[in-house]
Amino acid sequence: MIQKLAPKTQHMGPKTLFPAFLLLFGLLLVACQPDASSTQNLPPTLIPFPTVTPGRLIHGILPTSVGIPLNGSGLANPATAVALANQPTPTPDYRTCPGSSSATLPERPASGRGIQEAITSYLNSGGSSLTLSEGLQNWAIFGDSGQVRADVDFTGEGTADVVLSYAAPDEGGSLLILGCVAGQYQSLYQSITGGTAPPQIVQITDMNFDGRPDILFDTFSCSADDPQNCSYRTQLITWSTVVGRFVSILNGVISSDTPPTLSDVDNDNVQEIVVRLTDDGDAASGPLRTGVNIYDWNGTNYTLSIVQLDPPAFQIQVVHEADKAFARQDMDTAISLYQQALTNPALRIWRNDEVNYLKPYIYYRLVLAFAYTDNKNLLTAYQEAITPYPDANLAPVYVSMTNSFWNGFQVTNNLHSACLEVQAIIAQRPEAVGLINGYGSRSPVYTAQDLCPF
Repeated sequence: MIQKLAPKTQHMGPKTLFPAFLLLFGLLLVACQPDASSTQNLPPTLIPFPTVTPGRLIHGILPTSVGIPLNGSGLANPATAVALANQPTPTPDYRTCPGSSSATLPERPASGRGIQEAITSYLNSGGSSLTLSEGLQNWAIFGDSGQVRADVDFTGEGTADVVLSYAAPDEGGSLLILGCVAGQYQSLYQSITGGTAPPQIVQITDMNFDGRPDILFDTFSCSADDPQNCSYRTQLITWSTVVGRFVSILNGVISSDTPPTLSDVDNDNVQEIVVRLTDDGDAASGPLRTGVNIYDWNGTNYTLSIVQLDPPAFQIQVVHEADKAFARQDMDTAISLYQQALTNPALRIWRNDEVNYLKPYIYYRLVLAFAYTDNKNLLTAYQEAITPYPDANLAPVYVSMTNSFWNGFQVTNNLHSACLEVQAIIAQRPEAVGLINGYGSRSPVYTAQDLCPF
């Protein structure tokens, strides 16, 4: 029997297999190694920005400061944050107003209304603000303070508005603002200030740091009854996007003897209105305090913020301040001021005849104040009040009032009863009220009750 044998298979053990594996792995590494020359010009690998997936939170780093914070923390005047949070968004009107053409102005109309209509018609016919200013010079309505301004867009629609200051024959001073509305100039604001002179445009600028230009203007006029009684009347307006018109942002018209100025007094980027008080008064007004009034922005409007008065120059001014403190029953302040009025040698008299009665009036008031506060100096004040006048019949009325109050108070120890005695004197001698009321129209006005109010 012939037997067929199968081929012999060589068996490779672990020692033989491991070197072969290392050789194969090395060959693969060599084959896969990149060619340095072929990778030099390849673009960088793009890393996709993650797409927001609902329910996932993506963290990022934002700048710590992105402008002025609206909570006022970065502002010297936090009230400005209110305005910054409500800045207007310009809405351009692509139907712009007429451009330049050969329009001509007519002869000057006789009325303020006619002047306004002629100016508006001229601009809508293509007249420019430059030629308008030249034409209005020929109308002789500018005076020394009138002008035309066409360099500021107050409303934010994209076209500069036209601001005119002039004096009409029948209406006097007038400030007129014309703006572009749907391709035509229209009146947006007019203030007829009267008088013979045009309003003076003090400043056109962003006064309160809210991103919108404001117009500060004043007019100088005198009383028809008293040509010597003259003053500046100042107004401040701005465009309101909320109501769509110009509005006042001044808490009442400012009346002053000198024109106002602008100054950033507290370095908060907001311009304050500074009014200097330089008039010390005349016979009609009475003595006036000089100094400075400062109007500041409070987030809504400008209001009187600081009053810096110079020291009183006249004795009666100190007495008036003492009487005000007396009326509000601040007797400590009143007593201090009365004593200052008696002893300060720098204080001058206002009326020549007041040397006969003002000092007795001050002592009378001191006696009342000492009685009210149960002050130990009551007797001393009473004695100093009456000693210079041994003859009561020749004494000023205020000495008689002091005596009546003292006697009534000693009997009843009651302020009201003592004042009833004083009121009887005042009823018989009206100069008690007349003398103290003789200090002009700007001084306090007294009644009989004011002189003994208890």
